[in-house]
Amino acid sequence: MLPYYSITQDKGLTSLLKWEVDPDFSREPVTLLAGDGAARTIKLGNIIALLATVSDVSAVAAADAGNTGDGTLTIADPAVTTAAKEGVYTVVCIDPAADAGTFDVSDPEGKSVGTAKVGVAFGKQIRFTIADGANDFIAGDRFEVTVTKGDINPNAGKAVAWDPAGADGSQYPWGIAANAAEAQDGSDLDFGLIALRRQVLCFEKGIVWPDGVTAAQKAEALEALEKQGVVVRAA
Repeated sequence: MLPYYSITQDKGLTSLLKWEVDPDFSREPVTLLAGDGAARTIKLGNIIALLATVSDVSAVAAADAGNTGDGTLTIADPAVTTAAKEGVYTVVCIDPAADAGTFDVSDPEGKSVGTAKVGVAFGKQIRFTIADGANDFIAGDRFEVTVTKGDINPNAGKAVAWDPAGADGSQYPWGIAANAAEAQDGSDLDFGLIALRRQVLCFEKGIVWPDGVTAAQKAEALEALEKQGVVVRAA
């Protein structure tokens, strides 16, 4: 009987990429952050993220002393998105209702960034939820959210694996790795990692998910990618 050999090959790009408008437009090279104590490895199909500009951002909420409504505003974790600006955001009730209400959210420059509803999470620039209290809100009731940014992150803009529990920019999907890459301990990989970034169609079976990711986190990641033009389909 002749000997039998089994060979296992790494997956190729065709296992992930179904269609792209043009490689020169759809793909983008990115620097992979150096390993920290060991090599940092990215697999083909990993969702990748970029580190944020600042290493630490805090947000503190305070209710106006003159509010009629006694509901609370609770800051989420993470407290901000990468679009957050340093300064004071105002959250003002513009449409009161029994056990509810709608608030306009303005950035430190006074520009409206959206509306927040009582009991519904708000996630544009700053992230929070307003809870109803014993006394209903009235028009003009307000909160202030003060955003303070820390030191500039020297690794801003470098790629890491997407981490839904991150708070340094790694929690926001930016693209999908079109190849495997490895940055050695203490040394960035300036060339070698390519991301699928825009106007591409990918197979869901080609995505390599981080350990412990939930179905809800997967759905949120795919939604964020689709907003950037990276569409993932089951087949």
